[in-house]
Order: sequence, then structure tokens, then C-alpha cells
Amino acid sequence: MHMVYLVKKKVKGNNYLYLNKKARVDGKPKVVWQFYLGPENNIEKLSENISVYLKNYEPEVHNFGLPIALMKIAERLNLVKIIDKEINKRNQGLSVGEYILISSINRAVKPTSKAKMKKWFDSTYLQKVLPEINTYLDSNAYTNHFAYLTDENISNIEQELNKMLVSEFGIEMKNIFYDPTNYFTFINPSDQKLPRHGKSKEGRYSLNIINLSLFCTHEGIPIMHRTYAGNTQDAGHFKTEFPKFAKRITSIGGDNSTLTLVFDKGNLSEEVFNEIEKSNINFICSIRPSTQKDLDSLIGEDFEIFTLPNKSKVGLKEFNRKLYNERYRLIVAYSPNRNNWSSEIKFEKIEKKVKAVQEFFKTRFNKNKWRDKENVIKKIKSIIKNKEYFNYIDYEVNGECSELTYDIKIKSGILEKHLEGLGKSYFMTNRTDLSPTEIVWLYRQQYTVEHAFKYIKKPNFIQIRPMYHHKDKSIRGHVFTAVLSLLLTSLLHREVRMEYPEISFMDTIDYLSEIDTVTVKLKNRSITKLAKMSPESMKLNKYLNLEEYL
Repeated sequence: MHMVYLVKKKVKGNNYLYLNKKARVDGKPKVVWQFYLGPENNIEKLSENISVYLKNYEPEVHNFGLPIALMKIAERLNLVKIIDKEINKRNQGLSVGEYILISSINRAVKPTSKAKMKKWFDSTYLQKVLPEINTYLDSNAYTNHFAYLTDENISNIEQELNKMLVSEFGIEMKNIFYDPTNYFTFINPSDQKLPRHGKSKEGRYSLNIINLSLFCTHEGIPIMHRTYAGNTQDAGHFKTEFPKFAKRITSIGGDNSTLTLVFDKGNLSEEVFNEIEKSNINFICSIRPSTQKDLDSLIGEDFEIFTLPNKSKVGLKEFNRKLYNERYRLIVAYSPNRNNWSSEIKFEKIEKKVKAVQEFFKTRFNKNKWRDKENVIKKIKSIIKNKEYFNYIDYEVNGECSELTYDIKIKSGILEKHLEGLGKSYFMTNRTDLSPTEIVWLYRQQYTVEHAFKYIKKPNFIQIRPMYHHKDKSIRGHVFTAVLSLLLTSLLHREVRMEYPEISFMDTIDYLSEIDTVTVKLKNRSITKLAKMSPESMKLNKYLNLEEYL
């Protein structure tokens, strides 16, 4: 390493100080850099001036790593140009694409209300690399620009982005996972179509909810989404979305015959399977055990045990059955661990019901209203309550008024047989080239879309709530930016994972969030350097080549 050293030169009897740096050029030492400090007799005064300058000066600090890394991904996606090409807006101020880009990055870096967007933007290094903002960057501006994002516009934008995913990032449209979710809001009932009462998956039944469906690749990268009314049933929505999905795959040059769509039992309908047969798309789905009552009697010893790639054990048995007017493979999977867990939980619940009856009548039996046989029977039924539990609990009340006797106990043999059959899952598929083990394992990869929903709802990251929008057009735009934020972060983590597979999704976000720049303004120029960072952050900064933006 070449050191900088102090040099004193004497000119006309006066001594002058310089900072020099030498390096070998063509094998010979040569001064490659020199900085003039001033006369030697002024060095004390010069030191004082520098000290005063540094004491009174506050350097500018900007968040650099994560915003710039996400912007690099957006540039490779051609995100802004794709949005602006689809949206017909006159050239005035920031474009719709630039507004959406800034908001999408914000959701991943530090989610904030649109009213605070400008303050956040100024705290990041984006202000130095994006066009100067000489217009408003507030809630009104976003409300106005979200109005351009209709369902059709968003669909067309996603289609072009999908093409970039394939051509620029090499994403395989091979195994796609679908799932719907919903999230509660504090939006009051209105004439808007999206916020509606429905079956809240978070248990907030008194609030209006908004539904969101998502198609993701096996790497958790979202390729298609839809924001729809909270009172829409899952299966009804899926049968309208599937034809759009099939058309999307064809439009981006995908091959339906090599694609497998994975979805769960809540989305099944005869109409959707008719569409699947027409599309030539492969599928794997779960089905409700209640549709296969004759298989309830299967217990653990009826299955051949296999080992999944994650080393967990699973029992498998295959059938061929006619379902939804076609013959499909039916895979029944038995999990010993799930059986143990389910059996313990169910036995405890049934036992608790029996003890609750015994505890209630401990001091009340044959007293007051509990001298009447009908009242006692009615009370036992109300305590047990669950209709299924009556199959495993035996009770009887005998005698006359004031001289009653009762007995209640668990039907041990019947319950034991039932518990042995727990832990089963049922899967249906039209794929004939995969083994039952491969079918079950591929279905279990559906956790990727479940994780996507978890990230979207995660506090302090993307954070789709709280939602300060009340109109459908703004709600749709807000959800779109959240999905785009997930897209950018998923692609970023995919890039990191190629080199560092041990770094998790959230660690990628955390390490890059640590990287800041410090800018010091001198008389004729300014110097920007990266602030001190952890070794992990330094590693990612170097790998992603973020310093090219400094």
C-alpha cells in the first residue's frame, strides 16, 4: 500500500509544505499525487482554521445501501419505462413510473405515509441519482397518480415485467404457486367496491377487509396479483383468475405443458378444472378429506413410509379416482409427527369436555333446576357442544326428579381408532411423471407464497397496513406498490443468494440497510464516502457493486 507523506520544499528562502504520494510507474518510483498545504510558518494557523471548520460543520448522512440496491434491480427490470409506456400521462413533473418506483422502494426501506414521503426521500441517496424533484411528493400527488392504475393497466404492466423476469433474470415459469389472502382495514363502509365485510383470515370479523391473490414462482417472486372485494369467495375468484393466468403464461412465451400450478383446497370448483383441462396446464392441489370418506379408516400402518428432501418421514398411498368429471391421481399422505400432535390435541379437547361436565354438576346435581332430567341432558349437550365429539363421548342420565344419576365417559376404543387415522392429507394431480414423494414435496413448497404474504403484512417492512387510502383507485395503487416492493426485494435476495446462499431474505435487507454515505463539503468540491459498516454489509456492497453510484 502506498503511503501519503509530508514534504517540505524551500523556495527563495521560504519553506512550503506538501502532501505527496508515490507509486512505481514502469518500475520507477514517481510522485503520482500532490496536495499543497501552505507555508510552513502558517501551518499552525492552518491547523486552527481546519479545526474550527470541522468543529462547526455537520456532514450529510444518507441511507445508501438498500435504496440503491433496489433501484439497480428496478433499472434492470426497466420498471419506470414499462409503467410510463402503459400510462398515458402528459410530461409534467415526475412520471407515474417514477412515483411508483419511489413508493415501492420506500415500502422496503422504511414504510411511511405518503405525507412523509419527501422527508424520507431526502434522507436517502436516491435524491442524488434520481431526477430532481421540483414537484409535489405527497399524499395528494399519489392519490392523483394512483388513478391511472386500473386493473387493466396493472395487468399489462405485470405482463411486460414478466417478460423481463424471463429475459433479464432467467426466471423459470415452471412451478407456480397460487394463494389468496385478505387483510383488515379501518375503512368505514362506503360506496367503494373493494373494502367489504367477509371472512377475515385474521379474525377481525367486525372490520371491512380487502382481498389479495398472488401467483409466485418457487423462489417467491410475484408474477401476478389481483386486489378484489373483501366479500368475494376464494373459489369464485380463482375460477375467474385462472383463465387470465393461463393467457398470461402464453403471452410471455411460456409452455403450459411444462408448467405446474399449485393451489389449495379452498379454491376448488368444477369450472376451474374445466379451464385447467382446456389450458393444458399441470396442477397439484389439496382436497378436503370430507370428499373421500371411504379413506377415513386408513391408519399409519396402511402406508409405506418415504423420506422427503428435508429428511422428514411421510407415509404415502396412491389411488386413481374420478374427480370433477376427470380421472386424476389421488395421493394420500400420512405424517407420523402430525398424527402425534393432532391426536394429543384432540384427546385433550375431548377429555376437557368430559371434565367440564363433571365439574359443573359436582355441586349442582339433583339441586334446583338440575333435579330435572331434561335440564341435565340439555346442559350436558350445551357443554359438549361440538357435534363430532358426541361420536366419542358416551353419557346417560337415569332416575326420576331429585333422584337422578348420570354417567359420562370417553368411548376409548372408538376414539383410539379415530385418532390413529389423523395426520392425513389428500392431494390431487394430473401429473403422471412424478412420484408420490415428489408430488407431496412440490405441494409443500407452497410456503413460498405464504411467506410472500407474511412479508407484505410484516411491520416495518413493506407493511401494507395501516392504509390511509379510502378510494378503490388509491387502494389498488397502494397494494400494487406493495407487490412491486416484494418483487424488487425478492429479486435482490435472489441475486445475493446466488453468491451467498447462507444469507436469509431478511438478513439481506438488514445488512444493506446498514450502509450509509457521509458527504463533506469543501470549498471547491464535496467528498462522499461510505460510513463504517459491518463485514457482512461490506461484502454485499462489494458484490452488488453499489459504489458505482457514488
